[in-house]
Amino acid sequence: MDQHTFNTVVAVAAMIIALSFVIQALVFLRINSSLKKLIQIAQELQAKVEPVLTQAHATVAVVKSTVEKVGAQARESFDKITVETRAVSAAIAVSSKEIVELARHQATQFSNTLDQSNSMLERQVNDLDRLLTRTQVRVEDTTLEFQSTLVKPLRELSALIAGIRKMIETLFNRDKKAIDRAYQDEELFI
Repeated sequence: MDQHTFNTVVAVAAMIIALSFVIQALVFLRINSSLKKLIQIAQELQAKVEPVLTQAHATVAVVKSTVEKVGAQARESFDKITVETRAVSAAIAVSSKEIVELARHQATQFSNTLDQSNSMLERQVNDLDRLLTRTQVRVEDTTLEFQSTLVKPLRELSALIAGIRKMIETLFNRDKKAIDRAYQDEELFI
């Protein structure tokens, strides 16, 4: 390679390098103008968003304070409800215990009353049994006494009257029996 070719190659390379610097400068200018537009858009967007952000910050602050108040009220209400619930539970427990004791007492009294009623009824049944037994014995004694006092003498009197009647019939009866006939009484006699 000779010097002239070498210079030409160097000159072409220098032009290519210069051209690349020019292209780079144009690209940088284009990037610069795009950045300026982007900055302008960002500033406009920021100008529009800043009032919304300010308002959002205010709203967030109001919401935060409201949430804190509601949370505090909820905790306070929960604490009150817890205390009241415990008090009501304690009252229910005490009332339930008193009701159970009262029911036990009433059951004991009822059992005692039932036992007394059973004892009294048993005594009355025994008294009634003794009364009926005594009455039965008296009725039997009275019946025996009636039979021995009245019925026996009436039988004897009846037998005596029958004997007297037979005697009167025999004395005053003119019909004499024929000897050819034997009567049952006579057969046994002879």
